[in-house]
Amino acid sequence: MLLLLILSLSSCYTSKNVNYLQSDNKKLTIPVHPTEYAVQPNDVLNIKIQSRDPEQATFFNLSTLDNNRNNSANPANLFLSGYPVSPGGSIKMAVVGELNVSGKTVEEIRDLVQTEIDKYLLNAMVLVKLTSFKISVLGDVKNPGTNYVYNTQSTILEALSAAGDLNLSAKRKNVKLIRQTGDESIVVELDLTDPSIIQSPYYFLHPNDVIYVEPSKQNLLNNNLGLFSVLLSAVSTTILVLNFVKVN
Repeated sequence: MLLLLILSLSSCYTSKNVNYLQSDNKKLTIPVHPTEYAVQPNDVLNIKIQSRDPEQATFFNLSTLDNNRNNSANPANLFLSGYPVSPGGSIKMAVVGELNVSGKTVEEIRDLVQTEIDKYLLNAMVLVKLTSFKISVLGDVKNPGTNYVYNTQSTILEALSAAGDLNLSAKRKNVKLIRQTGDESIVVELDLTDPSIIQSPYYFLHPNDVIYVEPSKQNLLNNNLGLFSVLLSAVSTTILVLNFVKVN
């Protein structure tokens, strides 16, 4: 029992281990540096052309207005009604033809498409969105999995919030972020207890980022402690039964 008590006390959590953005200052002013995402091959773009003449605009759109309403209810359908970026970095639009979009931001692609559409329609408006913006959160969180993001300036804290937040036992000082850049994967460690994380180029997420949260030693110790308690209880019960049989 003394051993169990010592192990239990050693596995206690403190606020120093679980608080985010720790600082002695009651107010912090930290400049942020949002990173603009450049479209890559295999991304999916949703491009919609709006015009005073809806019938003419339909020649440039992949789906009708009714289909778009249905797509908004199911993000998976957006892939079927979007423009996939080819391995060569281009998309193919009706009437307009092939456009090279690799390495361009969503705003730059919108301007590019707008220039092409202006050749065919007057007073048309082009809307471009990245529909393949999804983030995966794994490890010691309440709801691990993949979530679609509809905000191009989403942060790592927002992604963890969508995953139900970290469990009390999760490590906060070395959360791993895996980012695909071209043919390479970058793995970085982020300290959620340090306010300077807001200045990190990885604070704002990119499409297909993967966040992995490791369980702490306390969590592993608690699991082992639970198993140890079960084994100790089984051994104690066995000894009591054997003593009872021996006495009788």
